[in-house]
Amino acid sequence: MAPDKVKTEEAMTFGELLALIADQKRRLSVLEVAFSYLAFGLDDKANQLLIHSLKLESQNQNRDAETQKHFAHLAEELEKRLHSAPPSPDTQ
Repeated sequence: MAPDKVKTEEAMTFGELLALIADQKRRLSVLEVAFSYLAFGLDDKANQLLIHSLKLESQNQNRDAETQKHFAHLAEELEKRLHSAPPSPDTQ
């Protein structure tokens, strides 16, 4: 269900709510994959800065504990993917 189809004035049925949640999960998954691919286009210094920034966000006390865990997990995943990636052509 696209966001423009969300009922704003009426109550949603349980089925509509589940469909909306499923759609949001798919959209979030696409964004996560796209974001992880963007990291491959960054040089080593930019990637290190990105990972460091994500780790700082994971310690940000203005965020709830679950959000902090998600930032930490994203930083870990980026580190894993970048360390397992083949060297970029400009470093050879």
